[in-house]
Amino acid sequence: MDVNFVSDQPEKERALSSESAPAAAVTISAIQEEIRVGAVETETGAVRVRKVVTNEMRSIPLGLRSKTVGVTRVSVNRPVESEYGPRQEGDTLIVPVFEYVPVFTMQLTLKEEVHITTHTLEKEEVREVPVKVETIVVERRDGPNGAWVEDDSPNP
Repeated sequence: MDVNFVSDQPEKERALSSESAPAAAVTISAIQEEIRVGAVETETGAVRVRKVVTNEMRSIPLGLRSKTVGVTRVSVNRPVESEYGPRQEGDTLIVPVFEYVPVFTMQLTLKEEVHITTHTLEKEEVREVPVKVETIVVERRDGPNGAWVEDDSPNP
């Protein structure tokens, strides 16, 4: 029969008395430690990006083209067998003008030709025009209260 008894002796004395006692029960305490790990957010610096837009005058080369048309009337007065349409000779459009002239017999005569010539003038011209220019400014700050410093380092 097992008998468990409770003693008012301190634990150290009980341990000494249990060494001399032959089969006494021994109690061993188990201890477990717990640790909790967390992160605290701390500002170590900041970055600020601004876009600056400025107006600048830039020289822009332009190709300008203008056309002029000259009209010349050329008197021909020669008989022809039949009417024909306008024709192109180089830059000149020739438009025939016919008339019927009474003779003892009716005869078709080329009275005149209207020569219409187109002249094209091309020239290069430079004009000053306003252009919007956008610049990105990156500034960095060390710590939460540091001064803003412009970051000139190139991006990879």
